[in-house]
Parts: sequence; structure tokens; C-alpha cells
Amino acid sequence: MAKNPWEFLDGWANENVHATVYDDNATAEQLAFDCRQAAKDAGVNEAGVVKAAGGNLKSFMLNRLNEAVNREVDRQVARDKS
Repeated sequence: MAKNPWEFLDGWANENVHATVYDDNATAEQLAFDCRQAAKDAGVNEAGVVKAAGGNLKSFMLNRLNEAVNREVDRQVARDKS
């Protein structure tokens, strides 16, 4: 993974955030914890990752989760229309 905090965060979220349910706070909190640990393990500055997330990693993850849910709903609706 990239050493740049934003690139790390974006790449990690793309790989690890998947649709669950809308406003899934518990999963967002776990993802934030896991991301911090992964950043530490990869030698990426944890504070930089939090800053790249806009200062709140849980909120960032919740937003990504909600986006994933919206994409999944759109995909299901498009499939059902066919």
C-alpha cells in the first residue's frame, strides 16, 4: 500500500468497505479501528490518515459504507428493471 496517508486511506477503503446496511455505525467504528491498525502495520502515519479522512475516521467510514449501500441499491434496481 501507499505511504501517502490519503492514498493509503482511499486504497484501504476501496478494498475493505462493502455494503452492509445504511448508517451502520458499528461497522464504521470497526472499519476505523481496522484502518488505523493497518496504517500502523504499513508504516503510514496514523494522524495523517485521520487528517486525510477529514479529522474523523469513523465518519469517513460511515460515509463510504452509505455510498456502498447506495451503489448496491442502484445495482439491484437496475437488475430488477431488466
